[in-house]
Amino acid sequence: MSHDGRSGRERPGTGATGRPYRPMASDYSGPGVEAELTGVIGGGEAGYDTLYTARASSTGGRSGRVRTDDGLLDLEMRAPEQLGGPGGASNPEQLMAAAYAACFHSSLTLVAGQEGVDTTGASVDTAVELRRRGRRDDYVIGVDVTVHLPEVDPRLAGHIAERAHAHCPYSKALLGNVDVGLHLA
Repeated sequence: MSHDGRSGRERPGTGATGRPYRPMASDYSGPGVEAELTGVIGGGEAGYDTLYTARASSTGGRSGRVRTDDGLLDLEMRAPEQLGGPGGASNPEQLMAAAYAACFHSSLTLVAGQEGVDTTGASVDTAVELRRRGRRDDYVIGVDVTVHLPEVDPRLAGHIAERAHAHCPYSKALLGNVDVGLHLA
């Protein structure tokens, strides 16, 4: 189903542009790429239609809980030992690393499929770093993304990884704001 950005209602059987859905292609890697495959692009803010909105709430910050509105994610949060906390629970950097890895992998699968490349055995590892400058409260995030395409020629794998990076919504959101290193394993 698509989301009608103007009315907030879903319109079954059509994309946000009113066109019928096309069958999913063989390189389909999950609901996150549905818009790419159905041509649901245009309209909305800056030319994009809202397809899905995730909502979460935090109580207590690094010493509390995070919950999604649907209850599927409900985690205790604790600062890691490296930041002087007790550790033993999730933290914001872990959540970002997990989300970015999953999103990037979906983009990798999509662009590899467009190139006719099989991604069986592929994986994406992310490392999210909390960085501080000096002793002030001047913090930034740094990210390293490592793409594993074990059955793909390294030059082609590099090309696919770069295309996935250009396609991935998380990569786009971080562009110009976060130092992101892209690597092949």
